[in-house]
Amino acid sequence: MVRGDEFDSGVIAADATRFRRRFRAWGRYGVSAFVAADDDEVTALCETKLNAWAVVVVFSRAVLEQAGVEVVPTFRVPHVTLAHASLDELTHQLLSCDHRIVVNPYHEPDIGPLEAR
Repeated sequence: MVRGDEFDSGVIAADATRFRRRFRAWGRYGVSAFVAADDDEVTALCETKLNAWAVVVVFSRAVLEQAGVEVVPTFRVPHVTLAHASLDELTHQLLSCDHRIVVNPYHEPDIGPLEAR
């Protein structure tokens, strides 16, 4: 799983809260991410979908699920939502579970996160 992120609890909580307001009936907080099978796919996502972020965070699906974070296919492949019923738990698990921070070689500073999607 790959997420363009500043890896900051406030950013994660704000994104997850916006998701909850938008999809209230689902009853979960969520943040966007993408599926990547290997480092080549991480690089491709950095170039095409995540170029607004200077760094991306790479998680193992198994580690996320073991931490209680749901990985739900949403919208179009390779998009997923990382979700949990508790905002605090989602934020805590994303910040504390095993992950890699990858510098995005395709980062374009003039592109905001919303334009990149």
